[in-house]
Amino acid sequence: MRQWELKATLESNGSYWDNCKLMRRIYLLLLVVVILVNLSVAQDMSSAASSTLGSSTIATRPSAADCYAAASSSGVVPPGCGSDSNSTLGGTTASTGSSRQMQELTPLQTPQLTTSHFETMDRETSVPVNPPQRKKPDLPLKPHTEFEQIVADTVGRPLPLFGQSLFTQPPSTFAPIDRIQIPSDYIVGLQDELQIRIWGQLNADLRVVVDRAGQIFIPRVGQIPVAGVRYSELDQHLKSKIAKLYHNFDLTATIGKIHSIQIFVVGQARYPGTYTISSLSTMVNAVFASGGPMPQGSLRDLQIQRDGKTIAHLDFYEFLVKGDKSKDVRLQSGDVLYFPPVGPLVAVAGSVNTPAIYEMKQGSPLSELIEVAGGLSAVADSNKITLERIGDRQLRSVRELPFDAQSRTLSLNNGDIVRVLSIVPRFSDAVTLRGHVVNPGRYPWKSGMRVRDLIPNAQALLTRPYWVGRASMTNGRSTEYPIRPKFPTNSKKLELSAEDANKLSQNEQQSVEQRDQEFIAQLGQQGPSSETLARDLHQTSPEINWSYAIVQRVNPVDLSTRLLSFDLGKAVLEGDAANNLELEPDDIITVFSQANIAVPQNQCTRYVRLEGEVLRAGVYKLQEGELLRDVLKRAGGVTPEAYIYGTELTRESARVAQQKSIDEMVRELELQIRQSSIALAAHGGGEGQALAASQEPLVEKMRNLKATGRIVLTLKPTASSIGDYPPIVMEDNDRVVIPHRPSTVSVMGMVYNPGSFVFDPRRNAGAYLKMAGKGKPGADMKHAFVLHADGTVVASTSVNSTMGGDRFSSMRMYPGDQLVVPNKIPTGAFMRGLRDWTQLGSQFAMGGAALAVIGR
Repeated sequence: MRQWELKATLESNGSYWDNCKLMRRIYLLLLVVVILVNLSVAQDMSSAASSTLGSSTIATRPSAADCYAAASSSGVVPPGCGSDSNSTLGGTTASTGSSRQMQELTPLQTPQLTTSHFETMDRETSVPVNPPQRKKPDLPLKPHTEFEQIVADTVGRPLPLFGQSLFTQPPSTFAPIDRIQIPSDYIVGLQDELQIRIWGQLNADLRVVVDRAGQIFIPRVGQIPVAGVRYSELDQHLKSKIAKLYHNFDLTATIGKIHSIQIFVVGQARYPGTYTISSLSTMVNAVFASGGPMPQGSLRDLQIQRDGKTIAHLDFYEFLVKGDKSKDVRLQSGDVLYFPPVGPLVAVAGSVNTPAIYEMKQGSPLSELIEVAGGLSAVADSNKITLERIGDRQLRSVRELPFDAQSRTLSLNNGDIVRVLSIVPRFSDAVTLRGHVVNPGRYPWKSGMRVRDLIPNAQALLTRPYWVGRASMTNGRSTEYPIRPKFPTNSKKLELSAEDANKLSQNEQQSVEQRDQEFIAQLGQQGPSSETLARDLHQTSPEINWSYAIVQRVNPVDLSTRLLSFDLGKAVLEGDAANNLELEPDDIITVFSQANIAVPQNQCTRYVRLEGEVLRAGVYKLQEGELLRDVLKRAGGVTPEAYIYGTELTRESARVAQQKSIDEMVRELELQIRQSSIALAAHGGGEGQALAASQEPLVEKMRNLKATGRIVLTLKPTASSIGDYPPIVMEDNDRVVIPHRPSTVSVMGMVYNPGSFVFDPRRNAGAYLKMAGKGKPGADMKHAFVLHADGTVVASTSVNSTMGGDRFSSMRMYPGDQLVVPNKIPTGAFMRGLRDWTQLGSQFAMGGAALAVIGR
């Protein structure tokens, strides 16, 4: 029974396989419908693009019936029925193959038209933009014509065509022309927007646009013609029309958006073509909008043609040079802006304010060219103007003429080149004073003039930085210290003879000198550090070379130069006639300082700084051959707490020499590491690079070392007076620091407890090392050393016997001593020079802290 019922059901509804085929056909039918929708949208977009581009074609696609029949029979959508991503506006062939078929079997989604689709269509179908709106290429300053090339060869550099630089890159900062105020003579035209406000018997607030018939529509009034009406007459015109229907009302009418006009730019234009511009535009606006003329185009006779007639001429030079726009006219739709070929060209170069190539009207005088070029410059020689001219288009000639009344009227020809020469930078009646003086410069020469007329006294040799330094020697406080001048300021007193000067007793001179030194010493205690003060003293000191100055004189016959030397001190201070040379025109007097030319030490102004436990610490002026003990004696000696043994004497010359040695050692170390790395690399492996990398931190520390310039005085630990100092002669800028007697001994480097420990005369080096915890792992105890307070270095390798024994540990220590335990460094040929750390300590006077940093 059940089998019979199942059979009946299958017979009534079709077989199971027939139902499957039906469902597949329904699915394919729906798929074809979706494809047809996509195809319709694509054809619409292609039609729009084809109507714009004209020549664009689209590949032929199968019809909808063909697509449905093929899909029904084979179950596969044929090529061309789906969305073809490879199709373009220019036409393409649909791709085939199994991969393409598999892509078309995937479900298709209805395309969504977003804003980007419409923007793309607008870009493809919109009207082309005006030519000047495109990016204009940069025009380099190079010759464009044969005449420009001739000018460049003659002048030595290219000259620009006047006015062309305005159009190479038109400015984009100008406001649009439709945003300016509407002029009263503006003519209302088609597509203009009018804003009308009416009140009274009739009330309205309207924004209307002039239609193609030249009319506007006002509700309850009707059509009113307005095209061709002047803007100044618009209110009255509307009132007269509305008054026919209404009374007791008033109105105002303004113009909102203005209509555009189309003009043509032809001739020698840079970008010829059709331009859509504002109806307010004039000739000048159109010239800038169109990019101006080419180099072969004229700027002197721009023309506007309307209805087949030339209605306006504009000389653009009048606008550029004088700002005259009186001949500028407003444009109308259909006007033609014509750039004629360039007229006669004349070049002007040299001493004019605007050298360039100018387009001149035929027969223009020379004065007009100079006027257009901005006139003669401040250094122009009006008596020397050269004119190069091509005669009868054959030969070139040159003539020289003055810029007088006759030459001003000289007519210029096409191709002329005018050069305005500059004056010779020579002074016929002047002398020059330069060098270490307060007022260098040129001074008028007078007959019988001598050196002392330019330099009357010593005050004329003090430079301005000297006086500025005198006023700011206390770190910003404008205080001028009354340092007693070496020479009186009264010029009459300066004229002392050597015999008069010798009348001063030696005791009086020493008394004056002593008071000066005491004042300078006290000055060093008034705020600034002695180092800053000494630097300021050097900067403000009148380091004048009194024994040598020169007069530079040129022989006018053969232009040879002579150097006449003289003694500046005798000429200025003593008025010696032999050295007070008579001057001639164009002489140059040069005064040198001691920084310009090295002078004997006894003529230099030298200072030394005394710091620390000195009774009158400060900055002291050095005398010739003065010893350290002598300077300390003038400073009042040392205090009872002075630690003579720890005196530090630093010197600039020693610092320079020490720094040079350090730099040389670093270079040698780098060379040795490089050579060792190369040797290891030659045997293979990366040992060479690893070696260089491991030694780079040490090299970097060595590279950062700065020498102190300390000079070891080799004093006795028991030294207690200034008489214990060795007889060392002091030098300029020496610095002496006498410390307070310390009560500690320092241990630093590779120890467990680096620091300072109370000095005990019963403890030796080993005891202090034990107090610091002795050496840590990696400490190089064999190369430990002691840096004594006087600057001397004692290494363990120098006191320990090779036969055994530890004399270094039993070495006696003194207050202020530093015990340094360095780090072990790799062995090798390239490190042998650094195994003995005393090389740095003894030769370069390195501090213990600096050596400890290297040894880490």
